[in-house]
Amino acid sequence: MKKAFVLCTLLCLNACVYAGEIDVWSGRRTWFDNFNSYSIDYKNNVRNLVKTENVNEKSFKYNELRTAFKGYSVLSDKTFARSYYVTEKIRAVGDVVLSNVSAPYAYKNNETLEILGYVTIDGVEYSLIPTHLEDFVVLADSKTGKIYEHTGMINKNKRLVLLRQEFVVNNKNFRFEPVFITKTEQSKPTKGFDIKYDGIRMERMWFVYYDYADATTGDFKEYSFPAKPGLINIRGVKIRILSVDDQRIDYMVIE
Repeated sequence: MKKAFVLCTLLCLNACVYAGEIDVWSGRRTWFDNFNSYSIDYKNNVRNLVKTENVNEKSFKYNELRTAFKGYSVLSDKTFARSYYVTEKIRAVGDVVLSNVSAPYAYKNNETLEILGYVTIDGVEYSLIPTHLEDFVVLADSKTGKIYEHTGMINKNKRLVLLRQEFVVNNKNFRFEPVFITKTEQSKPTKGFDIKYDGIRMERMWFVYYDYADATTGDFKEYSFPAKPGLINIRGVKIRILSVDDQRIDYMVIE
């Protein structure tokens, strides 16, 4: 009987030791922490495509006197795909220094920052603004842009924890405002052509015709004519040469 009691005691002690190794308090701390923190609605800061359009660009007008130098375009007629993107950010309105026991934060007028995400405290939505300290954030009312009196920290569970210390703000009129950053990107030519002057060789003036079949492939071909004034035709494009030397030509595109 005594042996059985001793064996049960040893098994219980072993179970206690094992429980200590897996750190049950860590799970309790996480559970308790969730009741003292706020869920974050993280913002996707990837830029949004607004629209894409095809844009045609011509570098010439018919019957207009023009000059082209060696290596440069005589005329071009190209179509591009132009895309417009927009990203929502937040901008400081005025200079401010926010001081508390932990560390001061400062923002300069027109400083533009990412919005990390949003939290709701007592029914009010706040935007989370990054600071120079990793994982520490400033909260701004999403409607008014005014700063919340407490700073915040994003914990290891990706939730917001508010610190007890309140800010001392040196600019009572300071606020943040939303701003939309636009960016335009243009593709390589998707179709069209470009004719460039390539100088004089063997008493002939040379041109390079670039054919843009699409954005990924293209073709070019050389054309030559006697180096003297006159009318030339490159793939249906009529050009009247008025004067020519190795470095430049004066010409008109004939309709």
